[in-house]
Amino acid sequence: MEGTAGNGDDRLPEATERVAAALATVGNWMFAPATRRRIMAASGLELSLGDYTLLAQISLHAPVRLSVLAELMEVDKSTLSPPAKRLEARGFIERQLDPADARAQLVSVTREGKRAIRELWKARTTAVAALLEGWEPSDIEHLADGLTAFAEAIKKGA
Repeated sequence: MEGTAGNGDDRLPEATERVAAALATVGNWMFAPATRRRIMAASGLELSLGDYTLLAQISLHAPVRLSVLAELMEVDKSTLSPPAKRLEARGFIERQLDPADARAQLVSVTREGKRAIRELWKARTTAVAALLEGWEPSDIEHLADGLTAFAEAIKKGA
């Protein structure tokens, strides 16, 4: 990719700073309660913000112990028990014994929970599409390519 680190380009520090600032804005928008409420309303699901957040995290990390999710989310495990019980009651998640430790349980997303996640992500895509309204298709594709490469770098631990 052109303009990557280490090529001696004097514009790189300023561009990197702009990327960092833009990502902060994007992150704030994505995780703002108002945005999550809009996505929730558009999905047709009636979940609290806490339930929505926990379902999304379980879908990313399952099968997983709630204690591990609590560490990842930087919350006390006790705060995850009530939403987990609600999600389980609605059939969105299920618990099973941890094969590595029969005293512990793993949570994962059920088929119904996966359907709910698809509806949430479809609503999220619609919210993003509204922000991109009026953009040139080639600009959207360029943004998608850049963000996808950036996400891959994050996954690789770069």
